[in-house]
Amino acid sequence: MKHGHCLCGAVHYSVRGAFEYAGYCHCPRCRLATGAAFSVFAATPVAHLHIDQGADRITVYPRNPDNFSHFCACCGTLLYAVVRQGAYAHVQLGTLTEDPGITPQYHLFVSLKAPWHEIGGELPQFAGYPQ
Repeated sequence: MKHGHCLCGAVHYSVRGAFEYAGYCHCPRCRLATGAAFSVFAATPVAHLHIDQGADRITVYPRNPDNFSHFCACCGTLLYAVVRQGAYAHVQLGTLTEDPGITPQYHLFVSLKAPWHEIGGELPQFAGYPQ
């Protein structure tokens, strides 16, 4: 089991089981949500994500019809996004308190990346979603 929380500690969560995939997303909405060049996420079925504390402190923002970002209403930390018709949670790796057991496997939406950011490394890069 993996554990995580927001910056202020109002919201704590746990993930049961292993993450299925992980990546870096360079889309403009991820940049805006995180304040960084990209978001770093790992995916788990929604049923494996449990809010241990502070469920009433979570604010949901619909980024698009298939992406619902879940933030701490107190400190603004982006914790996860519910995607893929509500089946998966993309957990922000920076909110975990321990090793997620997975490393990012690819870069998404590199066609929309920040012009000031250079992507390094050997991971596959996709203009949109992986094929």
